[in-house]
Amino acid sequence: MKATGFFLGGVFVVLIGWPLIGMIFEIYGFFLLFRGFFPVVIGFIRRVPVLGSLLNLPGIRSFVDKVGESNNMV
Repeated sequence: MKATGFFLGGVFVVLIGWPLIGMIFEIYGFFLLFRGFFPVVIGFIRRVPVLGSLLNLPGIRSFVDKVGESNNMV
């Protein structure tokens, strides 16, 4: 409910004329909605030859590991 509320609230805020604030709400709602799917996407991208090597670079690897770990049992 929280994720859907933020996403649809962001759409409403964009429609009433505050596009920057609305887009921030939409992005936050999008991440909340699909956070369970991100580990699957990260795992797939790591298997792609060029993109996988980019995700293993030192600065990017720690960020991708945090995004790619799954803490909730959905």
